[in-house]
Amino acid sequence: MDIGTVVTLVTAHSEIVGRFESYDDHYITLSRPRMSSGYSDLSEHSSKSCFASGVSITGEKAPEVLSFSLAMILAITVTEKSYAKKWAETTHDWVI
Repeated sequence: MDIGTVVTLVTAHSEIVGRFESYDDHYITLSRPRMSSGYSDLSEHSSKSCFASGVSITGEKAPEVLSFSLAMILAITVTEKSYAKKWAETTHDWVI
């Protein structure tokens, strides 16, 4: 996976989409991370309903960069292209 790729982190409670920035033995860092709302049929939902404004209800809105513990990640995958486009619309990150 290349730096700059839009990826999805799968956790036990949610999916988080963001641009892959770096990783080490303990953490993965994403820019503009957003928690997915879980909609799989994007044709029926606007980009605003597909993603939360951050990764938690009480956390910082629209965080620029966050690191996630690899101990909490079940899987990391490249984000499906149409979903990555919705993420780009939400975050105003236009390079897909």
